[in-house]
Amino acid sequence: MFKSIRWKFILIYFLLVFLAMSIVGIYIVNQLEKIQLDMNIKNMEARIRSIIDSYSSLKSGVWDDNIEEIQKSISSVQVGYNENIYVILNDNNRTIIAGSVEESIGLSAFNYNKINNYILTKSMDGNSHHTAPAEQFEDSENQRFYYHMSYPVQTEGTIRGYIYLINNIDYIYDTVNESRQIQTQATIIALTITVFLGLILSTSITGPIKELTMKARQMSLGDFDQKVSVKSDDEIGQLGNMFNFLIDQLKRSMSSLQQEKSKMETTLTYMADGVLTVDLAGNIIHANPVAKRILSIKSSDEKFNDVIVNLKDTISIDYIKSRDYHGRDLVEKNGETYNIDYAPFMNNKNEVGGVILVFKNITEQHRIDRLQKEFVANVSHELKTPITTIKSYAETLLDGALEEKETAEEFLNVINSESDRMSRLVTDLLRLSRMDYEQTNWYKESINLQDMVNIVVKKLQMQIKEKNISIHVRVPDDIDILFDRDGFEQILLNIAGNAVKYTPEKGNVWIDAKTTEKNVLVSIKDDGFGIPKEDQDRIFERFYRVEKARARGMGGTGLGLSIAKQIAEAHNSAITVKSQVNKGTEMIITIPR
Repeated sequence: MFKSIRWKFILIYFLLVFLAMSIVGIYIVNQLEKIQLDMNIKNMEARIRSIIDSYSSLKSGVWDDNIEEIQKSISSVQVGYNENIYVILNDNNRTIIAGSVEESIGLSAFNYNKINNYILTKSMDGNSHHTAPAEQFEDSENQRFYYHMSYPVQTEGTIRGYIYLINNIDYIYDTVNESRQIQTQATIIALTITVFLGLILSTSITGPIKELTMKARQMSLGDFDQKVSVKSDDEIGQLGNMFNFLIDQLKRSMSSLQQEKSKMETTLTYMADGVLTVDLAGNIIHANPVAKRILSIKSSDEKFNDVIVNLKDTISIDYIKSRDYHGRDLVEKNGETYNIDYAPFMNNKNEVGGVILVFKNITEQHRIDRLQKEFVANVSHELKTPITTIKSYAETLLDGALEEKETAEEFLNVINSESDRMSRLVTDLLRLSRMDYEQTNWYKESINLQDMVNIVVKKLQMQIKEKNISIHVRVPDDIDILFDRDGFEQILLNIAGNAVKYTPEKGNVWIDAKTTEKNVLVSIKDDGFGIPKEDQDRIFERFYRVEKARARGMGGTGLGLSIAKQIAEAHNSAITVKSQVNKGTEMIITIPR
């Protein structure tokens, strides 16, 4: 029956009325008790004053000399029912010098069990003191209630002693008990009426609904740590359980969303592309660090149309709307190339809420594409030239030049030379291709630098003699490096070969080496044509030549320095160039020790 909210409400209403009646009754009875006790205190104090005023012996300044007279005075006092009076001298022992109990006379008040030491001690400050609630003393037959009062008697500001009065207040509690009985009877009558009123008001349910409303309000403010206390299996209990279940589900969903949000923010923060979110009004909703850097965004209050001009002023929010929020644009600015992709995002009404723009820096890709195109064009050109030469000379020989021995020999030498150049070109291309795809296995070993330089100089001896060039080798014999032998030889051959090739006759080439704390430095220097400053950053590009016609005429493939640089980088080394036109060039190889 009590699983029904209706009957539960009747019970609750019944208990509430009972509690109200009890509180009111207890309050009235307690107030009655308090008033009676307060009146008793006043009566006790008035009685003590009356005793003092009635007997001159108590008003005398010297109690020690009037003990007998004081005793006579106290003995003549009309003592009430269960009332005791004690006269206590203000000496060190607080001696009882007179009283209604003869056995106490002469004793120390502190040692007499009928006197409350706490009350007596508190009155030593010159003010009367009493105890509340009343002290209880229990005998073999019944329990009685007493009120104690200690009243200091003063003469000319000096406490002569104390009148200590003990008063039985059983009559007060008898009255209080009668009042409680009346209150109990009234409560029973009121509760009987409450049952009937509860039947009428039982359909009103407010408590649980208020709690649910409060919890829901807290949730609306973002506090999801709400729980409804379920104390029953009735309809309200079921509602509370469902509410708690929904809260748990919501907390899990919020936790999952927060986790996904954190992952998304981390991804956006550390991704290489710039991401910008803009609403339809042009307000910037979100911008990751890359987007802020690209567009020079300094404040979250900036508008899209104001910051996009830093990149391209034609891509406004209206321009994006005109393209149905979808599109791609290519932007070049300050030597950087950006690919801008944009697409709309939907709001909770499944309508376009704004647009997301992704800024991708494709500068390096463009550069690689350009280099690839140049590479293919250069390879085609470099191969086409000797092939054309070989074909033209071969056709000439077939047309009858073979009959002329000198001409035929000359043509065959040209064909052989061009074939050699094609072979070198193909060999260099294959080497570069293997290094590009990391297919080259490097075997690092300890190499004596002086020995390696001497080997390279010997291999270049023919070119050196042809141009009557002076080679100056200043490499200490105690320098060793950790390097792939063939790879390092290739670097020296390519760089030293270029130095010899582009140095005029009777010129000079210097090969030096020294060590620092961390590196070995190998310098190859010539006094040749030199390299213009604008070309120095590009000499390591494939097929790049400072003077293409002259370089091609000297048999170069345009790949030597590219190969040398790639081999060096594979060994954590570097090649740098210093050059002045008509003064010569210096290549420095830096190798870690």
